[in-house]
Amino acid sequence: MAPKPEVENAILKIIVNYLVNPAANTEIHAELPARHRTKFEEEYAAATNNSPLPNDNNQRSYYIWPDEANKYGRELRIYFTPVPPVPQPVQDLFTDHGKWYARKNHYRINHSKLVMQLFECGFVLGMNRDKAERVAEFMRRKFPV
Repeated sequence: MAPKPEVENAILKIIVNYLVNPAANTEIHAELPARHRTKFEEEYAAATNNSPLPNDNNQRSYYIWPDEANKYGRELRIYFTPVPPVPQPVQDLFTDHGKWYARKNHYRINHSKLVMQLFECGFVLGMNRDKAERVAEFMRRKFPV
């Protein structure tokens, strides 16, 4: 399957405004093989203005697989709780596939390029429900009026 393209700026703004809502409980995860770690960490630092990587004891939001694991590349995912009304651009992207996160009223977006765009808009790995001010600041810089 071909990688998904970046999201257009108008759509990105809709997605950002929706996911920054604290009620959405937006959480971003990254899983990648060790051979991709350095490049990802450099790109993450550049996109997030050197935001520290999560220091989860269970590494839930940032997981490095050994190179011999059956993983092809980086998998960047957005998990969120739907808050009605869900804008169409978000509906077009999320999936539940009957997985555990959907049973917990949490949905997932599998879109690595979108995640990198969200990092450039102020989101970080891990939980983002308290990042509204950070996102607003990044958005002002990214989209000056």
